[in-house]
Amino acid sequence: MYVIIIGAGEVGRYLGQILVDERQDVAIIEQDEAAARRISDTLDVQVVHGTGVSRTDLRRAGIEHADLLLAVTQIDEVNLVAAMTAERLNPKCRTVARVRNRNYLSGRDALAPGEYGIDMVVGPERAVADQVVSLLHYAGHGQITSIADDRIVLLEFPVQPHSTLAFTGNDDLSASLPTRAVIAAVLGDERLRIAEPADRFQVGEHVFVLCAPGEVNDVLGLMGSELMHVKRVLLIGGGSVGQQVASALERMRFDVTILEKNRERAEQLASVLSRSLVIQADGTDPEDLIERLKEGAEAVVTLVPDDSESLLAAIVAARNGAKKVIARVDNQAYTQLAHSLAVDSLISPRRAIADQILRYVRRSRIVSTTMLGNHQGEIIDFEIDAKSKPHLREQPIGDLKLPKGCMMGVITRSGDFLRPERNPDAKLSAGDHVVVVALREAVAKIEELFS
Repeated sequence: MYVIIIGAGEVGRYLGQILVDERQDVAIIEQDEAAARRISDTLDVQVVHGTGVSRTDLRRAGIEHADLLLAVTQIDEVNLVAAMTAERLNPKCRTVARVRNRNYLSGRDALAPGEYGIDMVVGPERAVADQVVSLLHYAGHGQITSIADDRIVLLEFPVQPHSTLAFTGNDDLSASLPTRAVIAAVLGDERLRIAEPADRFQVGEHVFVLCAPGEVNDVLGLMGSELMHVKRVLLIGGGSVGQQVASALERMRFDVTILEKNRERAEQLASVLSRSLVIQADGTDPEDLIERLKEGAEAVVTLVPDDSESLLAAIVAARNGAKKVIARVDNQAYTQLAHSLAVDSLISPRRAIADQILRYVRRSRIVSTTMLGNHQGEIIDFEIDAKSKPHLREQPIGDLKLPKGCMMGVITRSGDFLRPERNPDAKLSAGDHVVVVALREAVAKIEELFS
């Protein structure tokens, strides 16, 4: 597949790295000369110094034979015009535009992408907001992600010296887990591995557990976490992500306070949010933040776009009495540091966008993808339907030849969770979901199997 990416910012670089790792042919168009040079030095891609709204630059990048164009600059209008221009030059090329303005995504003025020749419009704000709401219900470190149309939940736990995980092997822990829960993968020393029965978890590693939504509380209890009742939430940063998070929290009846240092933006937020208190203040200033915490905030969510500022504010909050601290951080290298300094959870708009876009890159019946670690692996949700390969529906799941470096489970239409080793004679039917945990090197083979 030949893919053109417009914009070499955080999202563009990240997607470029993923696609190169998957041996796709990639070209990147970047207007900033220094950024274009950095991409050329670090990625094996064709780099065009130019703009995605220029027909000439699109042709230089090879739009005539491109299969997919991803417009992911910081400017919505550039992305939309670039996608529309690409469609005019090559109607067979699928186009995806990143959009940050929530008005383009919902409400009366929402875009109907098909009317403009755009195949998909993506924005991370809703996905990030949903994740924040989920995380605020649970105490302790870790992540929680719903997959397979909310029929299964992915829990991520760091192994800490005082946790149950640090003293238990996989075989013993698995015997104590709820019926449909399974330890899927382990991340340690920048390497992801599929969990094996003989595994013993080391401090500093991260363990990924799949379970049914109704089993989350039991799994949390087993891992030493618990349900948490939070009412007052302090948001630091009122950008597009912050606004969407505040709106979601308002719907859930949280008491929300937003610290936004830009006066004009603070006034705009105050006019559109009905129940949130908006204060013009720099939430990354330690003294100011500590004063706000004294006023009774139970949970703090840092949403400023700079990773370092976001993480530092989160550390201050964690050290000064916040029950739950969630930080917006795109750089996964900060994960271990964040947890060691009492920051509970990290959220990443960049990863949220990449998860959405990866569905369009795939060739098969993929419902969703969730990346593990820094793209060392993925959880891929395939839906079985009438167009699926006949052998997938005719063979027992215990006979499917899975490549090395992956494990699978099946969520049936009735909601049962089947494992090949426990239910080897079961067969797939239309409407079933196959959830595969795959290391990066196994992803292409898994796609081929289920495409």
